[in-house]
Amino acid sequence: MAGKKKDPSTQEPSEATTKLSRLLETEIELEAMLKGTRQEAKELIEAAQVAADDRVEQFESQLEREHVTLRERVARERDDTIASIQEQCLQETTRLDELDDAKITELADYVIDLLVGRPDSRGPR
Repeated sequence: MAGKKKDPSTQEPSEATTKLSRLLETEIELEAMLKGTRQEAKELIEAAQVAADDRVEQFESQLEREHVTLRERVARERDDTIASIQEQCLQETTRLDELDDAKITELADYVIDLLVGRPDSRGPR
């Protein structure tokens, strides 16, 4: 038996070779898992970006609608205020136009008395 050599292809793998093979297999599996996880993370980020872009677009649309509504409300309030002032002006003009000359003279005299400071002024009657 001396001098008999074993054929390396028929030898059972050593413990170190078996551990190394398992380590390589584990590394390959981990690399595949990492690749899958990276792809999943990329897809999640893309989906989140799309969702964020949609939310921004919805917010901008809502903001524009509210801006239009506000402009319309302000324009209505402005027009209502102008109409109210014009109506008041018309009423005051009509009221002043209805004053007769005697009343206007009486009021003018009263104002002059007030400005000059005449103590006997009794005001318009």
